Amino acid sequence: MNVTRDVIYDLLPGYFSGDISPDTKALVDEFLRQDPEFSKMMERFRAMFREPRHAGVANPPLGYGERETFERARTWLHKRSELRGYMIAFGLAAVFVAFVALARTGGPVGPWAIAAAFAATSVIAGAQLYFLKASKGSLH
Repeated sequence: MNVTRDVIYDLLPGYFSGDISPDTKALVDEFLRQDPEFSKMMERFRAMFREPRHAGVANPPLGYGERETFERARTWLHKRSELRGYMIAFGLAAVFVAFVALARTGGPVGPWAIAAAFAATSVIAGAQLYFLKASKGSLH
């Protein structure tokens, strides 16, 4: 059975709180050994779950703030994946249009302008990805 990152994302709150079975814990631990990049991200999640979550709240309910923290982390990871997709898609579109422009014999200005627009969009998505990574997981 192939376990995806989405499955592990869903298990992280229970993993951090210790509310999962030993078999599930072993599954998550094995996945973390096989995916070092995800393991690094998980350490950031662990730090977020250790933050004081109840500041100013008298008698917080069990699990108070964990869901919000987890959703912020999930949103951040989704945004990062989306930016990578945009960067790849627009970069490939720019290359395709550039090849079409090279093959075309007359008036290459139009296709070159389109290729430049796709390339610029890819660069912008790459810059946003860079700044998202530079925030070092800051979700605020």
